[in-house]
Amino acid sequence: MSRRSLGRALALTALAGVALAGCGGSTPATAPSKSLPASDSPTSALSSSPALAAPEVDGMVVHASTYDVEETAQRVTAALEDVGMVVATVDHAAAAASVGEELRPTTLVIGGAPMAGTPLMLEQQRAGVDLPQKYLAWQDEDGAVFLAYNSADYVAARAGIAADSQALSAARDGSAGIAASASGNDEPLTDGTEGGPVTAEGYLVERTSDVSVEEAIARYEQAFTERELMLVGTVDHAVAAASIGAELRPTSTTFVGNPMVGTTLLQAAQTFGIDLPVRYLAWEDADGIVRVAHPDIRVLAERHGATGVEDTLAMVEGATQMFTGTAANR
Repeated sequence: MSRRSLGRALALTALAGVALAGCGGSTPATAPSKSLPASDSPTSALSSSPALAAPEVDGMVVHASTYDVEETAQRVTAALEDVGMVVATVDHAAAAASVGEELRPTTLVIGGAPMAGTPLMLEQQRAGVDLPQKYLAWQDEDGAVFLAYNSADYVAARAGIAADSQALSAARDGSAGIAASASGNDEPLTDGTEGGPVTAEGYLVERTSDVSVEEAIARYEQAFTERELMLVGTVDHAVAAASIGAELRPTSTTFVGNPMVGTTLLQAAQTFGIDLPVRYLAWEDADGIVRVAHPDIRVLAERHGATGVEDTLAMVEGATQMFTGTAANR
């Protein structure tokens, strides 16, 4: 299967290369870059400073970028297209503007290579809730630009996979290479271990479903549509696995969100952008039982140190539980 065909198969809704307005409404599509920009000069002086301090977030590997947010995201897109696929590009600042709010430049690129993600899901399907990989580029209040991704160890720990598993190798190497190439800096400022260890306990809000994975995802999507939320995309991980000759039980991830809600959380903690839009996972386990789940929004808020947003967290908590309940049974 060609990369172009794989992209069409995995991006079940209008996804690849589309600039979406954060966690919900859309902005006009922008054409993705097909090769790394040729610029050699930094567009952010602070981002190249050796004294630059990056935020320390559990499991988040952070590079200083020698480019502005837009160019950094374009470089991530180009690097991903060389090895796999881009599922979506989410412009969180555009989302904020769409609801009359302000947010410093913040862009998320979702994508990866089946060769990196599939081994993790073959070990434990729950890893699919954090796949494909997510790369967040943002400008902080001092004008410094950063590029971050979730370490393979973080994704593994949240899924209950041992850190010494060989399944992590390709994900570790692949994400590190893309981040280094896109940021212009080989060495990260943080390696994802600064915040301390994380575990799978309490991470996923999980239920069993009375239908197939395909139908469970359809239920999620219908529920999003009924509430006039933008479906950012749905990824069929089993199709991705098949593209590299691997057999994975039915496993799919769908992304959705709301610009106002997402902006509120991002204003509280800009790094929250790596965990937005909200994602939902459906998979068939080894016993043939279909399960549906989403990350606990309060666990994510604690991860990013987001405070002063209790009302928003309560609203998201209720909505996510309702969506997963709908996917489980009517």
